[in-house]
Amino acid sequence: METPNNPFDQIEPRNQIDYMLRTTVQKNTALSGMADQKANILTASSFILITVLVSRYSELPDLGNEILILLFFICLSITFSLISLFPISRNDKLKKPNWLFFGDYNNTSYENYTDQMIQIMKSEAKTYDTLLLEIYQSGVVLGNKFKFIRWSYTSLMFGFAIFLIMIFINKIILT
Repeated sequence: METPNNPFDQIEPRNQIDYMLRTTVQKNTALSGMADQKANILTASSFILITVLVSRYSELPDLGNEILILLFFICLSITFSLISLFPISRNDKLKKPNWLFFGDYNNTSYENYTDQMIQIMKSEAKTYDTLLLEIYQSGVVLGNKFKFIRWSYTSLMFGFAIFLIMIFINKIILT
C-alpha cells in the first residue's frame, strides 16, 4: 500500500542518485570487511600472546601477578573482538522490515518475499526507501562492529600499560 506522503515520491530518479547509493553500499561493504579483518587479527594475535604467556608462566615466577593481569585483559580483548564478529540476525532499532537484509526475510516464505520485493520494485519511491533503509541499517551494524573493536584495542592497550607499570613498580621502585 502506497503511503500518500512518501518523501521519495518527490524525487526524480537520476543516474547520480543511483551512483551515490551504489557507492555508499560498496563503501559500507568494504568497511564491514575491514572491521571483520581487524577483529580476526586481534583475536589471532591475542591467542598467540596467551599461548606464549602461558608457556612461559612457570619460567617467570617473579612476574606471576603481572602475567595474570595481562592475561585477563587479553581475554577481555578477545571477547570484544569476537562479539564484533557475531552476525546480527535482525535489527530491531526500526520497526520497519528491510527486505534487503537477510535477518528480516530469512524466516519468511519465498512467495511472501517475492511479493514484497515486487511491491518494492513497482515503485521508484519504495525502491529508494528500501535502499536507504539498507544503507542505514548497515551503518548501524558497522557502528556496533567498530565500537567492539575499539573496546578490544582499548582493553589490550590498557592491559599492556598496567603490565608495564606493575613491572616498573615491582622491579624498579620496590627493589
